[in-house]
Amino acid sequence: MSAVVESKEDQAGNGATGMPAAGAWRRGALRLRRKTADVAALLWFSSRLTLGFQAPVLAAIAAGLFVYCAFGQKITGPEPLFRLLATIETVFFAILSMGLLPREKEGKTLELLLVCARSRHGLLLQKFVPVCLFVAVVALGLTTAFYGLLGGFAWWKMVWIPYGLAATVGILTVVLTTYVRNQFGAGAVALLVAVVAATLWLDPFRTFYDVGFERFPMRGRPNLTMNRLMVGVVFWFLYDHAVRRLRRVELWMR
Repeated sequence: MSAVVESKEDQAGNGATGMPAAGAWRRGALRLRRKTADVAALLWFSSRLTLGFQAPVLAAIAAGLFVYCAFGQKITGPEPLFRLLATIETVFFAILSMGLLPREKEGKTLELLLVCARSRHGLLLQKFVPVCLFVAVVALGLTTAFYGLLGGFAWWKMVWIPYGLAATVGILTVVLTTYVRNQFGAGAVALLVAVVAATLWLDPFRTFYDVGFERFPMRGRPNLTMNRLMVGVVFWFLYDHAVRRLRRVELWMR
């Protein structure tokens, strides 16, 4: 009888200690859901302000280019597809990024954001992340559609390598808007840098996607992994420079 009583007391004790733990877990899950909902609401609101009417127009252009290339049989292999995707995503990034900060300045709201924002990283991400998400959706849609149509290429590499190169041009555009008063001038300069780098300096397809045995000898082939890491380094350098420029409030109070 005493053994039964002790067993019931042990169970009651375990239940008492388990209840606070379960309550803490529920409170933590509730806080996480609230924060997730707040971030999603902020992204949705920021996306509507950042993308505006440009998003459906650019999406329609991307769909039209796919139909044109699909029915006209313009894309016959991985290399022309890579160049097409990289071009589309780069142009989209430049178009959407060149007005992120100038529009706020023209609307007399950038000064308020710079004074009230707790973090320049948060301010920049609030503007740039919606652009990244939109172009990512376009990249995934186009790559998947061409993969179903053509096949014969590495789907994941075709998604993220052109996207990474285009995102670097996008953050370069943001940096240039901190120097150039005309947003269209900043976008044009960013695209010009991309064109010059892709035509006169390096071949993006063979430098980042596929070496190409027929072009490079065994000892002269580029290191694809190192080249891809360098893109990440350049992106981070440009992002950090944009944040540093945003910290100089006097540049935006003129």
